[in-house]
Amino acid sequence: MQPLLSVVIPTHNRAQYAIHAIRSLLAIDDSRLEVVVTDTSTDARLAAELEANPSLANSPRLRYIRPTERLDMTGNHNAAVGAATGQYICLIGDDDTIAAEALDAAQWALGNDIDVIAPDVVANYAWPDFRSRHFGMGHASRLYIARKFGSVTCLDSSDALRNALRGAAQGTDGLPKIYHGIVAKRVLDSIKAVSGNYFHGSSPDVSGAIGLALSTKRFVKLAYPLTIPGASGGSNTGRSAVNQHKGKLSDEAQTKGFEAKGWSAGVPKFFSVETVWAHASLETIAKIDASRVRDFNFAHLIAICKVLHGEYATEIEQALTEAASILGVTKASLQSEIDADIGRIKRKRVLHVAQRLLRPTAAGGRFYVGNLATIEDTPPVLADQMRRRGENWSKMAAAAQVVIRTSAASAH
Repeated sequence: MQPLLSVVIPTHNRAQYAIHAIRSLLAIDDSRLEVVVTDTSTDARLAAELEANPSLANSPRLRYIRPTERLDMTGNHNAAVGAATGQYICLIGDDDTIAAEALDAAQWALGNDIDVIAPDVVANYAWPDFRSRHFGMGHASRLYIARKFGSVTCLDSSDALRNALRGAAQGTDGLPKIYHGIVAKRVLDSIKAVSGNYFHGSSPDVSGAIGLALSTKRFVKLAYPLTIPGASGGSNTGRSAVNQHKGKLSDEAQTKGFEAKGWSAGVPKFFSVETVWAHASLETIAKIDASRVRDFNFAHLIAICKVLHGEYATEIEQALTEAASILGVTKASLQSEIDADIGRIKRKRVLHVAQRLLRPTAAGGRFYVGNLATIEDTPPVLADQMRRRGENWSKMAAAAQVVIRTSAASAH
């Protein structure tokens, strides 16, 4: 029988996290679930961990794959989704997990012909080795859960894409998304048929979101904890938290292959969260609908890079020249737009710092449960908190059903 939901996990040399993610997923006693792990590790530790745990390794719901060809991060993500056989796909990291109710959400999506559920992050876990620049280990071993959630909206994908490009595609918020989303596999297969693969560029999560925005009409966005993102010390999230997520393209496995192929024009040629997101966005647009490249807000991207990464002035100046050429404007006019945007960005950053200072603890007023050793510990804690609050997927689905009917009526 075809699985309903495939949870896919690409991993590389991170067995200390991935084994707990796998255990957590297989602890969900539901035959509708398939777990797909593509492991490009060179240390063979995860393979050894699974061999030492036959109850995991022999589970009929686990597809553990060691690709024979050498794959970069994006290639590994493409392999993971390609190996999945479920009707719906949920892509997560190797330090993440899902709530059991994600399967009920996928069943609801199937019954209502919903292509994409894009949940907001309302629950997240910090591993014991997670550190932040301002609070050190203050977040470590905590599961944070939003005090309020339950909102649901039905959004137009083209509007979401327009807003994302206006913001230089800095993240996946407001977009239909596969990373911690629930997406019909047939939609992902259609993206591959048009563009040659599921993901492009150096950020699979951003590429996936942009690809879905280009390939779907509408999606459901809701604030409900269907998944639990984790943040570990060695992850990109962990590196960003201590301001170590930048460098030369050639020094990062995530980007060096793309530098050799030719980095996207108009994107500064250095490694950072902002440039990687922009690169993935532009590479995906170029593969699916190249006419939309000019809708990308190059001025905003360059302004962000000037504010946050001034040490890469040469690379930023080159990107400015390339962007002016793409847009058919003079460098002087584009620079004027950038200068105005820099002022807005700086003011926004000052406001953010001021607001954070009002709540000077690591939690910042958020609810959390502490002393959780691994991601395995989080689903039971989340389920207990949901019961205490009287929240469940049936209640969320009923609210979503009303929104969908209203949206359909207004569309006609």
